[in-house]
Amino acid sequence: MIPSPTSFTFEPLFLALAVLAGVLYVRAARAAAEPPSRWRAASFGAGLVMIAASLNSPLETLAAHYSLLMHLLQNVILADWAPPLLILGLTPSMRRAIAARGGRAMRALTRPKVALPVWLVGWYLIHLAVVYDYALENPWALNLEHALLIAIGLVFWWPVFSDVPHDPPTLGRTGYVLAGFVGSAFLGLALTFSGSAFYDFYERAPRIWGLSPVQDQNFGGILMTSEQALVFLAATAYLLIRLFHEEEARERAQRERDRARLAELQEHDWDERTWHG
Repeated sequence: MIPSPTSFTFEPLFLALAVLAGVLYVRAARAAAEPPSRWRAASFGAGLVMIAASLNSPLETLAAHYSLLMHLLQNVILADWAPPLLILGLTPSMRRAIAARGGRAMRALTRPKVALPVWLVGWYLIHLAVVYDYALENPWALNLEHALLIAIGLVFWWPVFSDVPHDPPTLGRTGYVLAGFVGSAFLGLALTFSGSAFYDFYERAPRIWGLSPVQDQNFGGILMTSEQALVFLAATAYLLIRLFHEEEARERAQRERDRARLAELQEHDWDERTWHG
């Protein structure tokens, strides 16, 4: 029996993981020499709430039984919204601790040249018609889909917002983000402009809001394309501001070095004149 579109779902695994992550974060914050600021704590909390709420609410019911549009909204929440907030919510010391625990596997996986293809392959694989339909027909596979979206999201966004275990230059990070946006945009564009439904499951699903399967898919594509444009533009703006501050810091450091050198030369010249005088 198909549940009502407004009924709540209950995904105990993701709810328990969100609670566990919150508890570990609080413990780490209390033990840290520099506890996270309010905005970091709010960012991490928002990321956890997004994951838990998107999988334990009517959104999950709509996504799993009625609407591709709602399913795509859920996917971008899990892969594009929550992971950056979780990473930004970590202090530098927390990130170093996670990187140390992750060891060689994390070092290899979060290299931009590895993280980008992992993100793109995972993103397109999950949305293949045969994979998507199978997940919708099998609850365990749908849970695996959700977990993979969170995982590839964390892998992709880690090199953007974290300096460990790698410290890629800011300009390189900007190019990485733009490459991720361009590479992932084709799916949203295909969903937007296609005249036929990609997914058999949603062709058979009960219709809501007066949308046909194709219209539902087209609106989902518009949502995905618009959302990714905003998120990736925001990340690019963040990196460009960081690049500007880095350039300012380099110029200040150079001016300080020049002043110190000038003072050293003047002192040397004074000593020479004193000696010869």
